[in-house]
Amino acid sequence: MIIVFGFAIGVAILSLWWGITAKPPAGRANLFAGLPQPKASESPILGLSRGLGRFVRRLLPNGLLKSLDNLLVQAGHPWKLDLSRLLAIKFVTGLSVLLLAIAVGQPFFGVLFAVVAFFLPDYLVMTQRDARQEAIRTSAADTIDQLTICVEAGLGFDAALQRVASANEGPLADELQRCLADMRSGMPRDIALTALADRTQIPEIRQLTTALIQASRHGVTIAETLRIQASDWRDRRKQAVEEKAAKLSTKMIFPIMVCFLPVFFVVLLAPALHGLTKNF
Repeated sequence: MIIVFGFAIGVAILSLWWGITAKPPAGRANLFAGLPQPKASESPILGLSRGLGRFVRRLLPNGLLKSLDNLLVQAGHPWKLDLSRLLAIKFVTGLSVLLLAIAVGQPFFGVLFAVVAFFLPDYLVMTQRDARQEAIRTSAADTIDQLTICVEAGLGFDAALQRVASANEGPLADELQRCLADMRSGMPRDIALTALADRTQIPEIRQLTTALIQASRHGVTIAETLRIQASDWRDRRKQAVEEKAAKLSTKMIFPIMVCFLPVFFVVLLAPALHGLTKNF
């Protein structure tokens, strides 16, 4: 039992460490960079993980696999995770927890916690996705303002997009760089902008890309469309700040009622109660 316990813990820790620190293969980096590079030999651990991922892929329904793939795309592939590596981590983590519970004589709780451990990596990726989408929303208004200025200064839309993407950092700049790479590889602008909206899954970004596509199809100037969208984004950001400020009073009710008022009443009434007890 001690050997099984130690083996399960060691395998779980090694799989999580490898999943977080592993780098993408050279073939994928070559595809993104567009540079001719010699194909590197695949490491044994990477080959084992991909084989394990393919095995787990056969056990899971296609709907779940598609949702996990979309989740990784929306999260920006955190920790360089791909679908095979994520499936391998989920399988090894769940199996390690199950073996650990069986070793200590708790098979029922082992199955329960194994299910929780199997879906725990999904939750971690979801938190990264939410943080990334919030960062995109935060930087979108300033990015659109810069894009509007570049277009009004006389740059074409593609050149303005390149200028703004190279001058900024963050997930939105990365998505703009990928959109530019798609257009340079021969993808039409409409399809590249639609793919940008599909990757981010943010309603405001989809509204922006739809407006740009419609402006391009109907002959409306891009500068006017961007100016309207920039004003709309600034209004949205202002409304979001006002909404958060309005919620503060409601959120403060619980700490005031639970933390502040009891202490206040103790400090206020303790001397009076002490005086009454002394008189009686």
